[in-house]
Amino acid sequence: MIRTNVIDKLNVFRINVKSVAVLPIESFDALLGNSIRINIMDMLSRGPMTVTSLAQELGMLKGVVHRHVKALEDFGWVRQLNNDEVKTVGLSREANRIYYVPSAMVYLGFKLEANEHGMKIIIPANYGAFVDVRGRKFILLTPTFSNHECRNSCPSHEACLDWIKRIGKQYHISVDYDDAGRALMYLYTQLILKEFRINMINNAIMLDSPRLNSIFMKHANLAL
Repeated sequence: MIRTNVIDKLNVFRINVKSVAVLPIESFDALLGNSIRINIMDMLSRGPMTVTSLAQELGMLKGVVHRHVKALEDFGWVRQLNNDEVKTVGLSREANRIYYVPSAMVYLGFKLEANEHGMKIIIPANYGAFVDVRGRKFILLTPTFSNHECRNSCPSHEACLDWIKRIGKQYHISVDYDDAGRALMYLYTQLILKEFRINMINNAIMLDSPRLNSIFMKHANLAL
């Protein structure tokens, strides 16, 4: 799997943070049209924060922000730092503070479809999100929504796109997109599908979602 080096305060992402999270499409729906939750993800992409600090920066009541953060946690977008992680990063545990961070660096969507042969796992390349470490932003991409246009707003766009295409060649994946954000989503989608197919040869596969029971499958169909 591709490793991402993180710098400055974002070194928290070196600590037990999965490189990729595969979430149900409904988790993406929970973000779409909710600017507060997208703003929270954007703020957490800069480093760990408490509900109190989020509320202060947003200028909102703590209770309202807490409900949004819990929803993001339920849908798999964020998680709490444990005590060891808090100590490692050097944060204060005064007053039993709870710090939240993104649960992954890259998020991909999946959906399940039943047919006469069983269950099909579909991982579309047009549902994705990622933490832009250099820009300290949360980038959300769906068929109808994007909160950031990499190609027109990032001075490092061409360097990122070149890196993505070179990584694709290493894994025999042809990446034809000219937008770095969507190219990255496509690359990770193909890598995840390759991993799923390898694991499905002789093993069961498990998809775990806070909003779905853990699903175990044997020899499932995979599709884009």
